[in-house]
Amino acid sequence: MGMFDSLYLKCPKCGKKMEWQSKSGPCAMFCYTPKRLPVDVAQDLKHDIVGCQFCNTKWKFVLLDPPYAKFKIVKTNKEVNYWGNSNPKHPVTIKQMKELAKLFKWKK
Repeated sequence: MGMFDSLYLKCPKCGKKMEWQSKSGPCAMFCYTPKRLPVDVAQDLKHDIVGCQFCNTKWKFVLLDPPYAKFKIVKTNKEVNYWGNSNPKHPVTIKQMKELAKLFKWKK
């Protein structure tokens, strides 16, 4: 299993914490907040899609002002995978995410 860094945001719909993972930057398991997000990590997250495990809403990371780390997240209908991005080789549906939640006993 590889190392990565994470950005934690609140889901705009339900307010629960969502995690966005990036392989850019130091990849030392750092946890970032929106105010402390490095530019290289923001660039890596550009157009990534994450599904909120609590309300099942899918969100897309949109970089607003490159080269700075200003961004927003917008609702989307694209499929997501359990790594938190829209990798077409490993798509996971909401139904599969619910099964993963049961398997790993994630709680709301």
